Amino acid sequence: MRRLPSQERSRIRVERILDAAGELVAERGYEATTTSLIARRARVSPGSFYQFFADKRAVVQALSARNLEAFAERLDGIMTTGLYDHWWDVVEAAFDMYVELCRGDVGFRAVRFGDIVDQHLLDPDEENDAVVARKIGELLGSRFSVDANPDLQLALLMTVKVADTLIRFAFARDPRGDETVLRGTRRLLRMHLEMAVQPDNA
Repeated sequence: MRRLPSQERSRIRVERILDAAGELVAERGYEATTTSLIARRARVSPGSFYQFFADKRAVVQALSARNLEAFAERLDGIMTTGLYDHWWDVVEAAFDMYVELCRGDVGFRAVRFGDIVDQHLLDPDEENDAVVARKIGELLGSRFSVDANPDLQLALLMTVKVADTLIRFAFARDPRGDETVLRGTRRLLRMHLEMAVQPDNA
């Protein structure tokens, strides 16, 4: 962002811009979405748009960061419930939560964590999936004292990649997410985590 909104009115305007960008990407695709369309959908002037964002890439980058923040906050909330005895039960719950985010927000489903634009949109040195996997590992480490060693990070990265691909496939088959594909993905991820992670991380 060119500058952070300092007043409530400006924050609301930025949120409208981000929401509008997500909706338009879902409807038209990234390439067909323009800054003019985003400004019009958000009900802001072009001047207001460019106060905060240089171009549509910058908007989608900010939306991707917001998506990651929303995902991480909900995941942290899941971990604090005390309902899960094992960390990979939390990963399963995170999968279900991600599906619900996709169902409830077309912008989240269309943009996700920015790979539609650039595999390094969230971080210039790490691909988007690696950033998400690292965030999950950090949260697991803080709540379950899990050792986020390279084996675990690789297992989580593989989990994120497989989940993202198959969730997109599920929503391509059904606007609400094909339940057969989602159930199969959930089982597949559970088996992968149980087999891939070393016993001292279990």
